[in-house]
Amino acid sequence: MAQLDESAIENSERVRAGLARPESYPHQPATVEVRETHLSWVFLAGDRVYKLKKPLVLDFVDYGSAARRRELCGEEVRLNRRLASDIYLGVRGVAVKADGVELVAEDDPRALDFIVEMVRYDEGNSMAAKLERGELAHDDIAAVARVLFQFHARARRVAVGRSPALAVERRFERNLHELLSCAEQRGEIDRALSLERFAHAFTVGHAVSLQSRANRGLVREGHGDLRAEHVIIDNDVRIVDCVEFDPEFRQLDVADDLAFLVFDLAAHGGAHFGEALVDAYRDAGGDPGDRSLVAFYASYRALVRAKVALVRAAQYPASSASQGQASMHARDLILLAERFAWRARLPLALIVCGLPASGKSLLAGALAERSGLAHVSSDITRKRLAAIDPSQRGSADIYRPEWNARTYAELGRRAAHEVATRGGAIVDATFRHGADRQVFAGAFGTAAPSLFIECLAPAAVLAERAADRESEPGRISDADAEVVEREQRSWEPLDDVPGSAHLAVRSDRPVEQVVGDVLALLDRRLVELA
Repeated sequence: MAQLDESAIENSERVRAGLARPESYPHQPATVEVRETHLSWVFLAGDRVYKLKKPLVLDFVDYGSAARRRELCGEEVRLNRRLASDIYLGVRGVAVKADGVELVAEDDPRALDFIVEMVRYDEGNSMAAKLERGELAHDDIAAVARVLFQFHARARRVAVGRSPALAVERRFERNLHELLSCAEQRGEIDRALSLERFAHAFTVGHAVSLQSRANRGLVREGHGDLRAEHVIIDNDVRIVDCVEFDPEFRQLDVADDLAFLVFDLAAHGGAHFGEALVDAYRDAGGDPGDRSLVAFYASYRALVRAKVALVRAAQYPASSASQGQASMHARDLILLAERFAWRARLPLALIVCGLPASGKSLLAGALAERSGLAHVSSDITRKRLAAIDPSQRGSADIYRPEWNARTYAELGRRAAHEVATRGGAIVDATFRHGADRQVFAGAFGTAAPSLFIECLAPAAVLAERAADRESEPGRISDADAEVVEREQRSWEPLDDVPGSAHLAVRSDRPVEQVVGDVLALLDRRLVELA
């Protein structure tokens, strides 16, 4: 962050303090409520709202001088009148007096700073508020989708360079680097670096599609900050708070603009509404691309908001509760970005296989948690078919060849259902015999590509794990040390699986390291698919 001189900071403080007082306004509101964001102070004064930009210079925004803030106040009004013409009234100057401040005309030479004047709207009608109350309806989603399609259809086309994919990747990377400059936790840094690799793989693998979309004029001057709290749904749909400080942030693929709202709905617990929004936008005549493209941009948007949360955390007093909450929010957003990155890799079935006690169920569970996909377990499926509780030990009969065939056929059907409804699945089974793999493949069909992740561990580790699990209460697997030894002798190598769809991993390592290997394979696959 660039340093501002003390007089600029002092002037801003005087203006901010004055605007917090009701007597500063000509309409004399009874009270003034002050809110703060990472970039602005907002003053709710009766039926009016006034927005004062902070005197900040960050990597992504320059509000450093009064002249610059005046210019960007004008841009904010101009741009937001496209979607909320009755809310944005204009720009006012703020002059400082001995006993406070007064609002003056924008061109008044006494103006020390500048604010955006708005009509106050009912925040209870925002999409975020409706979602929180459980009142958001699919008719609302359809109405918003129509407004966004019409807005994008009439928005100015933006000329792009010879490599839209490279431009998208650089924007993704720049935001990640800004995030990394704020991140302190090792986990945050590792995840951000993994997402940087994902972004490179996706843009390389989808370069032709991104070029085609640019050629068809789908890069427009959009909104740039489509958040659920910015969408007002009453008798009409109005959308506020467009990005004004950098044209690059609003000159983007319409899928990118739409994806911000898809991400934000998911962040508020309304992921299904995000999916409905994409469908409704397409039904209205828009072209959001396929679901993987929207998910890619939603991952980027989650990281943008994570960066904003970290910037906000740095503005709070060190070790304060507010700083801790902002930092935690940033971590949650990074995890959500990972979830969307997984969706961008779909459709896909990840088959985690290996000997009993090889760690396959632990890995499958970790992958399911990170991806949000269903964990389809052979142990649970087998016992469900036998009508017994998962923690109940099964008889030898349910491990005979005919039961294996039933189990793997049901696994295939369940995995195909998950792919059809959610785009993917994490399948957890030994897949120890070629016959098992054939039965699964026959039931799964061509629902999606399948990748086999084979867990390998030294014999001593397998024996130790098998012995340890016998004392675990409520364990699901029935495989003891004797079973593990028997399965080692009868294991049939995965020679029938193509090398490009097979990754062998040493599972006697921390599970997070193994997850990293799997993610690297998936990202390499994105490039190879090109």
